[in-house]
Amino acid sequence: MADAPPFRMLIDFDGTLVEPNVAIILVEEFCPDGRRVAHEIDELLHNGTITLREAWQRQVDLLESARLPEMAKWAVENSPLRPGALELVALLARHRIPTTIVSGGLDFYIHPILRHAGIDLPVLSDSVEPDGRGGLTLLHPYGHPTCRLCGICKAQVAYPPAPPRLRTAFAGDGSTDRYAAEAADLVFARRRLKLYCDKAQIPYYPFEDFFPVIDQLSRWLERGEALPALRPLGVATSACPISLSLVGAAPA
Repeated sequence: MADAPPFRMLIDFDGTLVEPNVAIILVEEFCPDGRRVAHEIDELLHNGTITLREAWQRQVDLLESARLPEMAKWAVENSPLRPGALELVALLARHRIPTTIVSGGLDFYIHPILRHAGIDLPVLSDSVEPDGRGGLTLLHPYGHPTCRLCGICKAQVAYPPAPPRLRTAFAGDGSTDRYAAEAADLVFARRRLKLYCDKAQIPYYPFEDFFPVIDQLSRWLERGEALPALRPLGVATSACPISLSLVGAAPA
């Protein structure tokens, strides 16, 4: 269709749309010895010793269900948006680019932060519910049907199986975003994700605040610059089954 959008946009939340990793600062603030525990779990995750699901389970096990409202309020007050976030969302809305927050974080703090910022976007994330014993049950409504590496399968979101497939742009910051980057057509990366893309030879546009992202999107959406040619997707050394399934496939 002539009026179809040229791509869709997926944006990571913790460390990307908002500046802090909210999960880590919540554990630091609300758990005994939280600073040590949060960073110990983070290092185990990024060293590959534990999976993202295991990391989240360890963190959620430390949180009390009765304090969810308090934690959500604290997260709103201590999670500033990355500079340029509102301008980015406005640009995407102006050009009717389908945009979704895709997060390995938890819905109980993501939704209040977005409401407080005046951002109305769909969210795909993990979630929690009280377990009846004072703790929380961790849920993965967007997980892969068989793979248990990640809570949410960002690769599957970035490369949905049903055609027709709209090009996917992804913006993220962490090594846990690597599988989305492997499956996305256009990648905006900062921090650990940028290092991973260098290692895996995934083309990307670097950013710290969102203004370089806005500039590049404006080139495509407002200045008539052509999108880059489709690239081969997937990484042969990936642990992600979605990524592995894409290796060697011709660009669609």
